[in-house]
Amino acid sequence: MSDTPASVSALGRLHKLVAEAYTERIKQDLEDKLPTDAATLAGAAKFLKDNNITADPADKDDLDAMREVLAKQAQARRQRGSAVLQLAKSED
Repeated sequence: MSDTPASVSALGRLHKLVAEAYTERIKQDLEDKLPTDAATLAGAAKFLKDNNITADPADKDDLDAMREVLAKQAQARRQRGSAVLQLAKSED
């Protein structure tokens, strides 16, 4: 591996690709009505934090919409968990 540091433009391209990858993954999960896995959400949250991206209280409507989506995903997870438990109990 080379000791030469990466160029600013190369790092900029990588930064853009990482942001796009997280965006596309989460967007696809939402379109497919699937919950995004915790590792992806944690990675995206860390990426935002590391880049000093915060929510503006003026964007309350956007935050409310995000809160609603996350609540629906949590409810779907609970329902799938209940269905798995019921299936396991019925096989006993």
